[in-house]
This record gives sequence, structure tokens and C-alpha cells, in this order.
Amino acid sequence: MTDVDKSIVELAKSLGEDLADTEEFKQKQESEEVLRQNEEARKLVKEFKNLKNSFERMERLGAALTDKNRQQLKDAEEKAMQHPMVKEWYEKSQNFYDLVIKVNEKMQEMMINSTKK
Repeated sequence: MTDVDKSIVELAKSLGEDLADTEEFKQKQESEEVLRQNEEARKLVKEFKNLKNSFERMERLGAALTDKNRQQLKDAEEKAMQHPMVKEWYEKSQNFYDLVIKVNEKMQEMMINSTKK
């Protein structure tokens, strides 16, 4: 590993620590803990994720999803999102992932700008 590679890895570690210190991350973690403690909320999320994973496997194997499949997935998502703890967890997770996307976009922007010099 070159010195530049080591420096990049160290910067990534530091960035990870800084992200873990953000309010968005803390809120996401707190909402996940609340979700884990509620059996009904966990069950709703698990049902949705299992269905989604099943349909994704079907698509990877070349099977097209039917309108009925899409409706099943939509219904499972809507049912899960009606639970206030699930909705809170989803919103807090999205807030954190939006921050991560912004960070990633900024890194890509900087890489593109550096190649134009």
C-alpha cells in the first residue's frame, strides 16, 4: 500500500468517525434501537424486507414481476409505514443516508475537478 493509499484510508476512518458523531447518525441509531424493542414493528419491517428480497431474487433470476407482485410489495410497505416506530426509523435512516449521499457527491465532484486541472 502506498503512502497515498494509507493517507486515504486514514481520511476514510476519520470521516467515518465524524459521520458517527453527527446528529443524523445518532438519531438513526436511536430509532433502530426503539424499533428493535418493539416486536410488532420488527415483524412489519421483516415481512416487507423478506418480500422485497424475494422479489429481487426473482428478478435476478430473470422472472418479471407482475402487477400483483408490485402491489403486494407496495401494500407491505404501506402497512409497515403506518406503524409510528417504523415510520420514525425510516425517516431518521433517510436523513442519515441523505447526508452520506451529499458526502459522496462532494468527493466525486472533487475528483472530477482535479482531473480537469
